[in-house]
Amino acid sequence: MAMNNPMMTDTSISNILATLNGKSKPISQILALKSMYLHLAIMLIISVFSTNLVAQVDITYYLPDIEYDPAIPTPKSVIGHQVGEWHISHDKLVQYMEKLAASSDRIIIQEYARSHENRPLLNLIITAPKNLARIDEIKDIHRKLCTPNEADQVNTADEPIVVYQGYSIHGNESSGVNASMLVAYYLAAGQSPEVLNKLENGIFIIDPAYNPDGINRFASWVNSHKSKHLVSDPADREYTEAYPRGRTNHYWFDLNRDWLLLSHPESQGRIKVFHDWKPNILTDHHEMNTNSTFFFQPGIPSRTNPNTPQRNQDLTEEIGHFHAHALDSINSLYYTKSSFDDYYYGKGSTYPDANACVGILFEQASSRGHLQESVNGLLSFPFTIRNQVVTSLSTQDAAISKRQEMLDYQRIFYKNNIKDGKNSIIRGWLYTDVDAYKLKRYNEIMLAHQLEIYPITKDMRSNGKLYKANESYFIPMEQIQSKMAKTIFEKVRTFPDSLFYDVSAWTMPLAFDLQYSEVNKGDKSRLELGKRMIDAQSLKGKLYPEDKTYAYIFDWNQYKSANALLAIQDAGLITKMIHKEIDVDVTKKGEKQNMHFGRGSIIVPLQNQNKTGNEIQNILSQLAQENDLNIFALSTGITKSNMTLGNPDVATLYRPNVMVIVGDGTSSYDAGEIWHTMDQKLGYPLTKMETRDISSTSLKRYNTIVMAHGWYGSLDKDQVENISNWIRQGNTLITVRGGTDWAAKKDLIDLKRYKGQTGKDTEDEYQPYEVHPVRRGAGVIGGAIFETKMDLTHPLSYGYDDDILPVFHRGTNIYHTTNNPYATPLKYTASPILSGYIPRGFDTKIANQAALTVHKLGSGRVIAFQDNPNFRGYWYGGTKQFYNAVFFGAEISSRTMEPK
Repeated sequence: MAMNNPMMTDTSISNILATLNGKSKPISQILALKSMYLHLAIMLIISVFSTNLVAQVDITYYLPDIEYDPAIPTPKSVIGHQVGEWHISHDKLVQYMEKLAASSDRIIIQEYARSHENRPLLNLIITAPKNLARIDEIKDIHRKLCTPNEADQVNTADEPIVVYQGYSIHGNESSGVNASMLVAYYLAAGQSPEVLNKLENGIFIIDPAYNPDGINRFASWVNSHKSKHLVSDPADREYTEAYPRGRTNHYWFDLNRDWLLLSHPESQGRIKVFHDWKPNILTDHHEMNTNSTFFFQPGIPSRTNPNTPQRNQDLTEEIGHFHAHALDSINSLYYTKSSFDDYYYGKGSTYPDANACVGILFEQASSRGHLQESVNGLLSFPFTIRNQVVTSLSTQDAAISKRQEMLDYQRIFYKNNIKDGKNSIIRGWLYTDVDAYKLKRYNEIMLAHQLEIYPITKDMRSNGKLYKANESYFIPMEQIQSKMAKTIFEKVRTFPDSLFYDVSAWTMPLAFDLQYSEVNKGDKSRLELGKRMIDAQSLKGKLYPEDKTYAYIFDWNQYKSANALLAIQDAGLITKMIHKEIDVDVTKKGEKQNMHFGRGSIIVPLQNQNKTGNEIQNILSQLAQENDLNIFALSTGITKSNMTLGNPDVATLYRPNVMVIVGDGTSSYDAGEIWHTMDQKLGYPLTKMETRDISSTSLKRYNTIVMAHGWYGSLDKDQVENISNWIRQGNTLITVRGGTDWAAKKDLIDLKRYKGQTGKDTEDEYQPYEVHPVRRGAGVIGGAIFETKMDLTHPLSYGYDDDILPVFHRGTNIYHTTNNPYATPLKYTASPILSGYIPRGFDTKIANQAALTVHKLGSGRVIAFQDNPNFRGYWYGGTKQFYNAVFFGAEISSRTMEPK
């Protein structure tokens, strides 16, 4: 290594030594000087080392030293620097991958989705040219292998294995995305017999950037803070990302929790590719704490989802031997069967396990920049990339070695799914909902996961619930996707372990607040089913006119009713809302019909509007079609419910002007979920204000502020006073989880916290040291589903058709119900746990306690949620309550609020 740093020369070192050997100095001074100069020498050596480390790296540092086709461009020849010298930006990554594909007859490149920021997500399908020539045939054969009644026609001895290798779903875990270029180059250019054998017997799908937006955000940060002489000090700004950091996507969501939920286009596109190909192995390359080493699955055995076959875990461990051998060859430290689990099917390494595929998680200690000090020595970015490359290649080695075994496992997996479904006590699930859009969205997700769905063609009662023909659906257990169906619908209350890396429950019909029932053998025999659903069809919304129109009305029980209301208000029209249920006559299909409209239904009168009757009709007609909504004209203000439309119980609504507080002291995940809900779902241009700007910005333009989960420690006394005064002027503060805790601590609301133990270790007897992490973790609620009961007459409950609402609960905080009996419109039920792990006794402590409270402060109000109504973008059942807080919060009577 060239010692070309002018700060570190032979002369300077000699001078240091001469000074240290000076005999005229007192011993204390000599020791102090020795310490100082030794530290200086070390820092200078680090400076020299760090300056030259990346520059000295050659491509053979990463890849086997074999012959490569010189006609195939290396990454450096296209992006202008060696991999690892800078963090790759997404545009340069795409540039290289497109150039590579254009130069090789081994590659097909495809765009499978666009991110929220319109960046392309790419697949490189890499295999031997003769396989590419028959790629559609190979894909069809592979699909046939997954179809039990056709699978035996496939000779697995002759077919290639399919390996999906994906990188950096967390944007600031960038060793993966940088490694992807080298892995693709190796397969495209390598000329060794080993490479040619891989291409002959394998289809390798490279997904170089799972999260383009987060990757680009992080690359911009670390590259803009990189020094010429690399700084390894962990305190340097390079290693301290600004809010919201690069881990997440555009809306600050963790995409590695979205494989099952499909809230985002990146996940939706990827799952389509997954099921188009049905890969045998899928790898998911991550990073972890800087002071760690390298992890590969299997994870902790007791924390594997019980729906995952044991053979899956056996294969994972057998493949792990290839990783161990590869990492041994470069003397990299590693571990397995620890730290990480394989439980939640919404993660990239676990979703495959429910789909006849072996998912493998890799976790590399992160340099989080270019060079960082760690307990294992200096951790360089190139080193982290090399480990990802090496285990990518060892995965390929394992795939080829176990090719036929993996293909046979896939065939057996789906045969067993049919068998298990046929023998299951539960034969399937019925579900329905009055909300057409919500039901459509649910069916879209089920179809994306390849579940079989059948409409029922005759009314049926199950578990005391009515399921109407052509409005209800059945998903059977006896199908090839029975494991996916089971994990989506089942409620789980018993667990072999009490620790979870993520959530312990995700029952999707509960998240959507659907009416659903398990179907046993007897009920299944009574079902009359239509043809299998191919596309999720929704009811087409329509405006039903009258010859003479007095006003228009639509129900609030539809998910998209809020979208229509916002659009009407944005058009400058006066809107009103009814506080009581009414029955009215409307004209439908040319005939007069009596229709019932629930609390919260929206009225658009024709009187005093700034548009003509025809203009209003055209606006509403278009909104009805866009929002799957039926809107009805009324010919009179008289109803059949002893209430006219001019009654005081018909309130005038004003457009909400909403701001959410973000930045230091807030959870970017939770704030992002609110942003996503308001922007993507509602179509509302939400203001996101930094905590530091609360005191310096006028809040007068907003009538609603949302405080997401967080701790808000950066808000000083003046900022708290600013918020308090704003509320007192008649405005609405909506708080969620930690935001509610903050409001209670700052004395903005009178909310009493449960004082007893809520799951923490309370046993005093002697315990072995080694059980401390387990016992401590057993007191944590990482995510479970609770049952609540709502007051359907309260404005925050308008639009719901039954009083039971599942909520997603995290943490062990419990708040008592309010003294004002009207101020707790949502309470946990007497037996609240529906699905998921909770500490022993927690359910009895939270039973009948507050889940949502409303508080008076001056002329304003605070609406305090204990749980996140917008959790991960798929909790459709809670979103309506959040919309009610936004649109109807100001209509809550002050006499029903808890006073301060």
